[in-house]
Amino acid sequence: MVLLNATVQTDLAMIMCNLGIILLMGFIFGRAFEYIKIPSVTGYLVAGLVLGPITGFLNLEELGKFSIVSDLALAFMAFQVGNELWFGKLKKSGMKIVIITVIQALLTTGIVIVATMFVVDLSVALMLGAIAAATAPAPIMLIIKKYRTKGELTDTIVPVVGLDDAVGVVMFGILLSISIALLGINEEAMTLWVLLKEPIMEIGISILVGAAIGFGSGFAIRAIYRHTEREENNLNVINITVLMTTGLAILFGASPILTPMIAGTVVTNLINKECYVLEEETIRYFIPPLMIVFFTVAGAQLQFDVVMTAGLVAALYIIGRIIGKFFGAYIGCTIVKSSEKVKKYLGVTLLPQSGVAIGLSVAAYNKFSLVNMEYALQIKNVVLASVLFFALTGPVLVKIALFKAGEIRGEKEANDKKWKNTETLQTLHQSA
Repeated sequence: MVLLNATVQTDLAMIMCNLGIILLMGFIFGRAFEYIKIPSVTGYLVAGLVLGPITGFLNLEELGKFSIVSDLALAFMAFQVGNELWFGKLKKSGMKIVIITVIQALLTTGIVIVATMFVVDLSVALMLGAIAAATAPAPIMLIIKKYRTKGELTDTIVPVVGLDDAVGVVMFGILLSISIALLGINEEAMTLWVLLKEPIMEIGISILVGAAIGFGSGFAIRAIYRHTEREENNLNVINITVLMTTGLAILFGASPILTPMIAGTVVTNLINKECYVLEEETIRYFIPPLMIVFFTVAGAQLQFDVVMTAGLVAALYIIGRIIGKFFGAYIGCTIVKSSEKVKKYLGVTLLPQSGVAIGLSVAAYNKFSLVNMEYALQIKNVVLASVLFFALTGPVLVKIALFKAGEIRGEKEANDKKWKNTETLQTLHQSA
């Protein structure tokens, strides 16, 4: 028993020390990259590469111990995406957002399938196409929040990224069922109900759980708005909301990304502007350490040997995804008559890909490994190679696109806005 306790204590001590090193390295590299005008999120990823595949300081087994931190960071970011989906703002543009999202997702999927089907089995190509549609909300939202971007492009990016996950879940579920049927696992898998059952159930449960908890949280935030300790209570409500939605989503087989996003959407549509300012500032001061750990761990989990084995298929996947996102967004924006800058830059801002794609690739790997391990490894390797490419280049491209669109205000303006919001909070304090 004493030996066991000593072992547990040693493991716990190593986890805490490694977590501190991850935070330190991520912070240093993030600041260094900001100094040379590259988004800090890219610095976090490079810090992870240094800790992981380059030096081998952290192996995959040790990194697995931080999975709960990564899951929480992704959930908080999804909640923030939902917070931006205020119906008052989306009332006029709602159908436009749906059209843009669906067209860019379908075109990206179709192009990647066609690009890869001649070098891999059709079932693998279908899976790669489905995963290619996924966009990572975390790096996009981190840049939008950091630079306080504002304008038509920003107003389009946020809801498209949010809706993209829902569309991606449906497409992945349908194409996974078709792929499994092609491999001969289930002869009845091609029936319409079997194709749609799992994605519909996943989205339905996500909406029910997220909306139920979101309603409770929204009313709680409104109730504590005039309380003297409202920042602390507000943070507690947000933490409970994110933890509950994520935990229940995993428990009931819902989406751990879509569920907190739904909760965030419900909350933001229940509270007034003053409550929203308070909530936004509370999250902004709490979430940075989680983001550093999330992206640094993500970088450390990438493997160079996997990238090398992906080869031609990964190159076709990456090229096909770039073409699909750019032209899909351009066509969608043209149909709904968006401005020229949105048509020109939206596709570029949708290129980041990380946690969501990895999650979908793991789900595909688990299914395919039951019948064909070679195909399962192909899917996993290609997606990991793509994640490495888009994780390093995507954030930089997002920042450039927002800057070119005239919606990124730079460090000085961001800091001015930060102080303005701080003064707003102080005024709210005094009026309480």
